[in-house]
Amino acid sequence: MFFVMVLVDIIIIFSFLFIALRKGDIHIKNRMWVYLFISGFLFQIVFLLRKHWEVYLLSLNTSLWYVLTVVQADNAFWEELAKLLAVLTVVYFLDKNMMVQFKDLKYSTAIFTYTGLAYGIGEAMSLMFLLYNPQYGRVFGMQFPVGTFVGFVYVFERFFAIQMHGIMGGIIGIGFSRYVFNKRFASLLIYFVVAMLYHMFIDNFAMFFQYYPVLRSVLIYAYVVFLLSSTLLGYVLLYFLYKNAIKVERRV
Repeated sequence: MFFVMVLVDIIIIFSFLFIALRKGDIHIKNRMWVYLFISGFLFQIVFLLRKHWEVYLLSLNTSLWYVLTVVQADNAFWEELAKLLAVLTVVYFLDKNMMVQFKDLKYSTAIFTYTGLAYGIGEAMSLMFLLYNPQYGRVFGMQFPVGTFVGFVYVFERFFAIQMHGIMGGIIGIGFSRYVFNKRFASLLIYFVVAMLYHMFIDNFAMFFQYYPVLRSVLIYAYVVFLLSSTLLGYVLLYFLYKNAIKVERRV
């Protein structure tokens, strides 16, 4: 199943590159695509260490609404911050000349979407590793049942989750372009919060599996529909925000 997951990852990332390079006319140095992928992938693993902090938050309160608000908001904040820092790290240390190009809305959205996809792939692979090797979970403050079977259901879910992370990254990319364009931090903050809210919307649905196990047999079918619809909703949201940002730029 590991190789199936790798194959899915390759299909997603190269499909995006084909669209970005051929259809989107996004051109950066080939090595920068590699660095951005590595950065997004590794930042996901490094930021898994935040789970120790989440364990502390859960020790304070385990009620459903507390988890859906405080804990999930904290989780979304760190994951979106990781995507932002993954891009900024590459730009700052490897090619500072890229910064001015982020004024181009299409360029910024593409770069952050790509890095978000890399982050999602990092999540898919790291979680798979921990499911197969639960003894390492304590390094990140996570617990996994021994002998967990990772099948096509996991690959199916991750296929959509990777795209969702790309969408979140793209939303942040729109905000970052607005920030570079008008030097207003509020522009970046607004889009960052929108990405967080979309993230929370997705994760909160999954939380019901843990709090209402009796409904699990019903929710599992609803979850499939939810994955499809929420991914589509994400693309619609990204498109709407992108088009709206273009209109704003034209007024300036």
